[in-house]
Amino acid sequence: MKKRILVLVTAAFVFAAFAAAADVTLDVKEHVLANGMKILMIPKPGVPRVVCHIYFKVGSINERPGITGSAHVHEHLMFKGTEVMGVTDYAADAKIDAQLDDLMSQIYREKYWKTDGDAAKIAALQKQVDELIKAEKGYIIKDDLWTQYMKNGGTALNASTSQETTGYYVTLPSNKIELQMLMESDRMMNARFREFYSEKDVIMEERRLSENRPGYFFGEQVNAAFYTASPYHWDVVGWMDDLKKMTKQDLINFHNTYYVPNNAVAIYVGDFDPAAVTAMAEKYFGRIPKGPDLEPIRTGEPAQFSEKRFYGEGPAPTSLQMMFHIPRDGDPDTSALSILASTLGSGGGGFRGGMGGGGGTGRLYKTLVRDKQLAVSASASSRPQWYVGAFQFSATPRIDKGVKPEDLEKEIWAEIDKVKKDGLTEEEIQKAKNRNEAMFVRSLGSTAGLASRVGRADLMRGWRSILTDLDAFKQVTNDDIKRVAAKYFVKDNSLTAIYTRKSGR
Repeated sequence: MKKRILVLVTAAFVFAAFAAAADVTLDVKEHVLANGMKILMIPKPGVPRVVCHIYFKVGSINERPGITGSAHVHEHLMFKGTEVMGVTDYAADAKIDAQLDDLMSQIYREKYWKTDGDAAKIAALQKQVDELIKAEKGYIIKDDLWTQYMKNGGTALNASTSQETTGYYVTLPSNKIELQMLMESDRMMNARFREFYSEKDVIMEERRLSENRPGYFFGEQVNAAFYTASPYHWDVVGWMDDLKKMTKQDLINFHNTYYVPNNAVAIYVGDFDPAAVTAMAEKYFGRIPKGPDLEPIRTGEPAQFSEKRFYGEGPAPTSLQMMFHIPRDGDPDTSALSILASTLGSGGGGFRGGMGGGGGTGRLYKTLVRDKQLAVSASASSRPQWYVGAFQFSATPRIDKGVKPEDLEKEIWAEIDKVKKDGLTEEEIQKAKNRNEAMFVRSLGSTAGLASRVGRADLMRGWRSILTDLDAFKQVTNDDIKRVAAKYFVKDNSLTAIYTRKSGR
């Protein structure tokens, strides 16, 4: 079917933003296509290479019970080709695919719609499926997308799916940007999810490997208990039952809803002419029809109103987690909570508020590990996400000294009470601010890191938010620290998870 080419009337915006204290300049050129897709460009003259990233505003939070894991499955299948990529004879391949879909629909109904499905019928249908899959392999060009990129000097080929975003990445010579736009626009418009059933088996095996890790199920259940209502309730990989029963049509519907130009940001960082990149974006991405307007997720996380406690045992090391609900990304309180995580947990984390860690300079480490020798490790982290947030304390007790997780829990609550009463010292606050600013500057040092930070930030609150967040962080006072500690670190807002290594394992 011939695609309609949209006539575009747009303006390019150039915004130079300064983080004065760090002497940081972000020169981001912005161009919005008529179909809603945004093109961000950060020219960096020098080495003739360009980091090319595309981010979609979709992740596991856009799923629902029944199709959990869809975003991750979709990421895999976007590498299985289009009508012109990954296949030698599209018509012959499409015919086999249609036969496979019909047979698998019959198998699904027999296996999952009935409580007493006919095993002999399922086996006979599966035999036909196996024969068709074998025949289809003759038409498939394995890893065609990767091969074409690498033949043209492509490196850093990758993709990722998170709870909130999906990204596709490649770094190319400056004269190959047009190739990236051609291939990426093609798979946005014409993705064909061939090998769906075998690739779904691969992903289910990935989940099984995760399940074999000690403590995996406990961690999954803790997360599900903490996020009672919101779609952060499930992991990116999805529930196994949903993976088993997911259909190709589920993926097609998911793709047509979320993988549309008005839900995407493309960012280019490197040595290029912005006018030329803009013209190419008009030619390739501009031809894709706009998708439906997308509503933000509806279900947030309700107030908890009661303390939650979660216990488990198994082969993993004994441990303690204390989790507290905090506001979403962009809330004024997140900066103070990040400083708390940085000071209590020390180091690590990231500028977006996900600061924390378990280094040797944090309060918890000094108290629990070094001075009192009650713990092997102790950390704190703050993670404000797009719709909800979590603050977490984690610690591993000194089993050799008879210390229990409950002993560490009491110590952490004692530290929390100190913060509620006295806050932090001015030296601690300034140290956290300095660390945050240094991390921010370092994150802009590499072209890939710059593309990732700016592109992801733009999806929700706009890329300029990374600079306004930096300024907000600098304004945090000790009164803010005491206020947020008193507001969020209460038992009725908490989940305490205690895991004990089972005797004999």
